[in-house]
Amino acid sequence: MSTNRRKSFLVFMVIIVILLTGGIVVSQFKQQKDPLFFDPTPIRVQPNEGYANFEGWGTSLAWWAHILGQWEDKEKLNEVMDLVFDERKGLGLNIVRYNIGGGENPEIKPNTLRPGGDVPGFQPEEGEWDWEADKGQRAVLFAAFERGATIAEAFSNSPPYWMTKSGSVTGAEDGGNNLKEEYYGQFADYLTEVVKFYKDKHGVTFRTLNPLNEPASNWWIKGNIQEGAHFSLDKQMEIIKKVADSLEEKGLSDTGISAPDENSIDETVDMLQGYDEETIDKIAQMNTHSYNGSQLEELRELAAEKKKRLWMSEYGTGGTEPHNHEDMSSVMELAERIIFDLRVLQPAAWVYWQAVEDESAKNNWGFIHSDFRGKENYQLTKQYYAMANFSRFIRPGSDIIKTDHGHSVAAYHQKAKQLTIVIRNEHAKEELEYDLSAFQFDTRFADVYETTLQKNLEKSQIPIFSHGFKIPVENQSVTTIVLSNVEIK
Repeated sequence: MSTNRRKSFLVFMVIIVILLTGGIVVSQFKQQKDPLFFDPTPIRVQPNEGYANFEGWGTSLAWWAHILGQWEDKEKLNEVMDLVFDERKGLGLNIVRYNIGGGENPEIKPNTLRPGGDVPGFQPEEGEWDWEADKGQRAVLFAAFERGATIAEAFSNSPPYWMTKSGSVTGAEDGGNNLKEEYYGQFADYLTEVVKFYKDKHGVTFRTLNPLNEPASNWWIKGNIQEGAHFSLDKQMEIIKKVADSLEEKGLSDTGISAPDENSIDETVDMLQGYDEETIDKIAQMNTHSYNGSQLEELRELAAEKKKRLWMSEYGTGGTEPHNHEDMSSVMELAERIIFDLRVLQPAAWVYWQAVEDESAKNNWGFIHSDFRGKENYQLTKQYYAMANFSRFIRPGSDIIKTDHGHSVAAYHQKAKQLTIVIRNEHAKEELEYDLSAFQFDTRFADVYETTLQKNLEKSQIPIFSHGFKIPVENQSVTTIVLSNVEIK
């Protein structure tokens, strides 16, 4: 090859390289700027990967029910009850956790408990019972069952003040055990007598009773803004056994014990592993909060090994943004927690802390806000619609299905022949493809419900093909896809 030809060839090759490299750069730049990505790998939904008999969704009644249940405007109260418990009009929560209040010492001035936190006790003094107490929470409990609630659990945050060492339901002076040694039997009697009262007087059977709430925590110190009581490991076992004995003595065989309701999953595992076999035998249900912790699989396996029902009995979030009913950071945290818990922890039920939060607290917790200090009104938060993305469509009796996509979870309700998929997306808008070849269905379209900054459970439809579907999901969104007339192959 001549020198000139060689130079021409080299120049030609350089140009080719530049064009190719530039093309790659342009292609990458275009992909980064493109508002819609498509992942070519279909996401499989395999009905054999998951767990059966999901019991449903719930809320604790402390402290909001104590306030709202006393509203004089019954029409407004009924609106909120429909929004929380009615399946067609609202979230369809079917589980309620009723707080057996301890009742604060009336001589403590000023009362430090937050609005709603001053739940009345049924024994204001030793030897004295007041069965008219706690009308607000009781009204909401009844309203929940009128709208389809199916499961009730009773729980305690603190013994009555006169049983405590500090003389207050807010905790011990040093954050340690606050129940006086001589009152363990009487505290057990107190809790089970309330359970008996509701069964005999009102026909409400609490399926479980938990005498503990985050007992290992050391933040239950006198002067707190809510009821709380620390119980060391040995004292947890003591009260569990005494409550079990009291239930048996009173013939309350329909009520079992749940425990320990620790703040984190890791603390729950630690406590349960520390219980002796006698204590484990007394427990019908393992409860955990999932605010923190990494041992989800360990807790799931421990519950299976001990043949105990497992509940995620408390979680709540307020996100990272200033007070704003349209806050999306709390929405994404809520969706992430639910999907992660259902996929890994695999609880029989998933329970939010307070469905209604105090507007005057100026935070983003809760599905509904109401000023606990002021007028009888309410506002829905963005979390309300995100919760509906799950609770309105994944109904009790569903089988929870683990998808190939870590940001989504599915559920199949055999009786209703309904397949539901919920997706969270914190990132750029993208298109996902779902492989439904494990199912057979006779439908051309699926219903879609989207919650985004601009949309509140907004309904639309997408086409369904023989093998599955493709769907675009918005940035910062929770999307629910519902298919009817579906059967497993």
